[in-house]
Amino acid sequence: MKKAKYIYWFLSVVLLVLSSCTHEDQDDSVKFLKKIIETTEGGEVKTTTFLYNGAEISSIEDDSTIKEFKYTLGLITEIGTTTKSTSVRKKVAYFYENGKLIQVKSNGDYLINYVHNQDGSISYEKFDISVLNIEAKIYHGVLFFSNGNIIREERIYDNVAPGVLSKYNVNYEYDFKLNPLHNIKGYDKLLDHEGIISTNNYLISTVETTIEKDNQIISSASFYKNTFKYDKGNYPVEKNSLVSIPHKGISINLKTTYSY
Repeated sequence: MKKAKYIYWFLSVVLLVLSSCTHEDQDDSVKFLKKIIETTEGGEVKTTTFLYNGAEISSIEDDSTIKEFKYTLGLITEIGTTTKSTSVRKKVAYFYENGKLIQVKSNGDYLINYVHNQDGSISYEKFDISVLNIEAKIYHGVLFFSNGNIIREERIYDNVAPGVLSKYNVNYEYDFKLNPLHNIKGYDKLLDHEGIISTNNYLISTVETTIEKDNQIISSASFYKNTFKYDKGNYPVEKNSLVSIPHKGISINLKTTYSY
């Protein structure tokens, strides 16, 4: 009988230790971004802080703005952005169907409708509703995904003169590490936030614009390149970015540090 009690006690202790280790491993594997500091070549510094309620983001604040988030049943349904210098607050509402984003609306400003296609891509249309809430289409396009990452965006502008075809395409290349923003509950649903909602961190983003008119084509490209340093948990702790816009003669270097 004593032997049976000893075995029971031993197994209980082992299970408790294993449970404790598992819990610690889970805590270590999921990190939430608390602060990022961006420094330009000229020494200008921008600090952004993140506040949470559990896994839900409460606010994101920098020197000029504060964004406040509201949730409904685990989904982000409103983001209110206040400009500190003017105290002007703008709200963007998010609407879902079966857990998928179907509409983004900023009253008196714009409206975006999303359609989730069977092949995994997502089509969208953006409208200007600033004049009497009349919908004037600005552009339409498609988002393409792979392994939880936005890999390509194709867009065609509709608010152009007759006979003009204006296109905007973005391609992303990613690392295999963890994007800390992806851990925020519901953040990956915010399709209007583009590449930063992806599972991984993008290394290269190429933006191509073309305008066709009277059999003539004008094209330009911009390049965004990121190199990262990571911690032992595969989260970024430092990012060095190069923004290159050749047709405007612009080249910018930016250093970003991450705190958890």
